[in-house]
Amino acid sequence: MKRIISLVFAALLFVCAAFVFRTSEASADAFDVNSLINSVYEPYFILVDASNPTKSYRGLEREADKQVFPASTTKVLTCIIALEEGNLDDMVTVSAKAVDFGRGNSLMGLEEGDQYTLRDLLYGMMLPSGNDAAIAIAEHIAGSTEQFADKMNEKAKSLGMTHSHFVTVHGKQNDNHYTTVRDMALLTAYALNKSEKKEAFRKIVGTKEYTASSGSRPLSFVNSNRLLVNTPPTEDFPNPISCLYADAIGIKTGDTNAAGKCLIAAAERDGVTLIAVLYGGTLDDPEYNPGWTDARKDRFNARRFQDAALLFDAVYQDMVKTVSISELVNNGMPVEFEVQIANASEDDSQGGTLKARAELSLDTTLTLMQPNPDGKISDLKIEVNPTFTSMYAPIVEGDQIGSVTYSYNRKTIAEAPLISTRSVKEGTSVSEVVPIASDNANAPVTNLIGGENDSSLIDGVPVNDGSGTAPSSSAWFWIVLIVLIVLLIVCVVLFLLYLRAEKKRREAARRRAARRRAREASQYGERR
Repeated sequence: MKRIISLVFAALLFVCAAFVFRTSEASADAFDVNSLINSVYEPYFILVDASNPTKSYRGLEREADKQVFPASTTKVLTCIIALEEGNLDDMVTVSAKAVDFGRGNSLMGLEEGDQYTLRDLLYGMMLPSGNDAAIAIAEHIAGSTEQFADKMNEKAKSLGMTHSHFVTVHGKQNDNHYTTVRDMALLTAYALNKSEKKEAFRKIVGTKEYTASSGSRPLSFVNSNRLLVNTPPTEDFPNPISCLYADAIGIKTGDTNAAGKCLIAAAERDGVTLIAVLYGGTLDDPEYNPGWTDARKDRFNARRFQDAALLFDAVYQDMVKTVSISELVNNGMPVEFEVQIANASEDDSQGGTLKARAELSLDTTLTLMQPNPDGKISDLKIEVNPTFTSMYAPIVEGDQIGSVTYSYNRKTIAEAPLISTRSVKEGTSVSEVVPIASDNANAPVTNLIGGENDSSLIDGVPVNDGSGTAPSSSAWFWIVLIVLIVLLIVCVVLFLLYLRAEKKRREAARRRAARRRAREASQYGERR
């Protein structure tokens, strides 16, 4: 008995291991994280969904919590503080300190005594990465760069940037000025999505070219982010590598000898915003790379932008799910809505209430962006739009009495007319029309695809073969796993019962042996 139970227990363990391994292997085939990580050149990087910035997407990160120098990507924090605490139309006077920079610095082109609006200075800081603009902004907002740095650290702390410390407002090298790529992803997600000035921030960092015209002379500049703007050809670079990315929405570059080539990039597709932070890329300074040709320098200058695009493409492709309208409907997407006709006849059997049905093309296939990698699509929103001129009786069956819009991730995925399913005769005339009423109109419909309790999905996509619904692969996994666990528990219980019975049998055998020895001893004594 013991041998049989042991064999069953071992077999069940083997089946569990094989099942889990096969599931993991299939997942790995679909999205090879390690291969993607190894393709990224920069030593420190992270890729996050902006809606969940503290955690990398599927583990796409390397040395994400190591303290490193951020170079001019520091200006993301400077920009958001200035936007939140300043007035864009304020005129800012440029001090001597703001223009005290030598050769090799990225500058907006300011001169002492210049006056420009805070708006122009922010563009001058974020597009060409002007250190002079950063100083002028900090002095205007806080009185000094030191006091502004205090604001930077306060802001960082409030956002949960626990591994960062800021000393400069522009990111020029300072050993006490450091951060991590995870902290900067958190900051960027806040600036894009959570800040009260997020729209202004998005507009600035996504601008390709800008002319500051509020001062005594116009200053024009181009964004240094090559995901947005191609590097113009020059005599040294007649054919620079193009790094344009159609879904890029900007952010910030950085470059110092100590920090290397740095980039914070963001992209947006179908309502999903991704953020890539890449630090420590190869330097192009000839002092550190003697003998490099201009072409090789340009290739490595382009590498951070190419790596950001590589990460964006891989993740967006992984997020895409294909589903048909009929599958959405079969899994709960509402297509009928109640409509109250205000001037219906008094003898109307349903009191003037009728149902309007969305006239959808059920065979239409949709490609949806699914931010969560667990195979679930949720939060489908529905907006019902009544056509008021057709809401009075008489209503004839088949009349269009409104329309409905379905959206997901802020993207419209389907629109349809609402068609009356019956006729309604005219009654008392009234001047007010009661709009469409429905418990699920104008509200999100969650878990239509891949809901927690939905059993009609395979890998997050609903299945309808006309004979009912079928459990998803993830549901099968849990069903099989639960069955195996139950079998294991049964085996353990049987084994424990076996041990208990064996113990009792041995105790009984000992008692019998003791009684036998006692009888034998008694008989031996009587013979003597």
